[in-house]
Amino acid sequence: MSLKTPEALSASKKDTFAYVTIKDRLPVTITKAIDYLSRFRSELIERYSQDIIGDLKNSIELLSQLRYELTTDKKFKKITDSGSDSKLWNTSLEELESQIGSDNCTWFKSPWLFAECYVYRRIREAMLLCTTGLKEYDPYEKSKLQSYELSLNSVFQLITNLCPLDLNEEKQNQSLMHERFRVIVEALLWANKNDLSLSSGNDVSSKIHNLVELLDSFRSNVLCDHTEELWQYLKNLKLQKENRTVCIDIVLDNCSIELAADLILCDFLLRNDFVHKIRLHGKAFSWFISDVTRSDFDILIQQLQSSNSLVINNFLRRLNNYMQEENRLELNCENSFWTLPYSFDQMERINPDLYSEFKTTSSLILLKGDLNYRKLIGDLDWDISTPLTEAVRGFKPTSLCAIRTLKSDLVANLDKENPNFIEMIKNYPDSNKWMITGDYGLIQFIRF
Repeated sequence: MSLKTPEALSASKKDTFAYVTIKDRLPVTITKAIDYLSRFRSELIERYSQDIIGDLKNSIELLSQLRYELTTDKKFKKITDSGSDSKLWNTSLEELESQIGSDNCTWFKSPWLFAECYVYRRIREAMLLCTTGLKEYDPYEKSKLQSYELSLNSVFQLITNLCPLDLNEEKQNQSLMHERFRVIVEALLWANKNDLSLSSGNDVSSKIHNLVELLDSFRSNVLCDHTEELWQYLKNLKLQKENRTVCIDIVLDNCSIELAADLILCDFLLRNDFVHKIRLHGKAFSWFISDVTRSDFDILIQQLQSSNSLVINNFLRRLNNYMQEENRLELNCENSFWTLPYSFDQMERINPDLYSEFKTTSSLILLKGDLNYRKLIGDLDWDISTPLTEAVRGFKPTSLCAIRTLKSDLVANLDKENPNFIEMIKNYPDSNKWMITGDYGLIQFIRF
């Protein structure tokens, strides 16, 4: 074990991605919300009625004030809306003040994880303080709808390529099943490149237009690959199904093509009887722009229903059976823990019921994407070779798997002798920029 826990990442250091995020990216993110509310004013009035005019004005003013507070490094304010998580957020702010001092609870001085989560909760506050139907409006709805539309063909291709028409072919050919699992996991990883929060709402789906065709070229960019260990673990779970109920959890990240890839994995595991049940965990409201909400899930299903493909129609039918008839696939978007600023080692303290559910009923938690990884290892400045078992600190309710493309300058459990790492670092001899491009990925698994 390390003798000392590393410090939290923050925007106080100008040579970090945290600084770039607070100084450049988040002001643009807020401006985009203001722009959408202003530009589509007539459309919103038509949708909700003239009653929203006052709310529109107030929301824009609140978002403008938020942008001012951020760019001038003001102290964080308490959440003032009546949201069910407001008290939890204000408690977290009080805890931060006691830990680092009230004067340091500003955008550039506080831990990056808190500051970035806080900005999205304040954007949510600007809408919740409305008194009309605008209260539930997602100011990034337009960005997400554009992403859905532009990635639709890629989603169709992904399902067509990774879901068989003949369900018996895998069961009759174990090597084929093994290979398909590997490809699905790789698709899960690289679909994570499509993150609207990185681009402040600008669509980036063109980067992964035909994902399956690109997987071979991406393979050398995986800096830690525990796919085989994960496969062997899942095979062992399958053997245990006769003696106990086997359930796994997937903490979702982005909507659109990444959610489609997540559902392809669920279908693979359920149709091949690796587990009894899979629980999906999404967000209760718009979070980091493109994180999955229940609305995002419904939109994806509606998109798939527009296809005439037999493979996609069969895929949809199976999903419906898992969710409606068999109760084997469940989507939970109500738990507030996922939209709080806490790292996962605080889950047992902050949400003991959720932690207990994982500890007593889950055989695996699959954590998708960059933010979940940051929360997993505390958004701390670990040495990159720190064992993941150490970096997760107190979060060990069950076995864990993290799948992420690197979009922030922190990582653990890297082997500097790994050939992929050696080749990568030749391109970045004096820089950590490889950590933030989204061009490199991790598939990490630890068994507890």
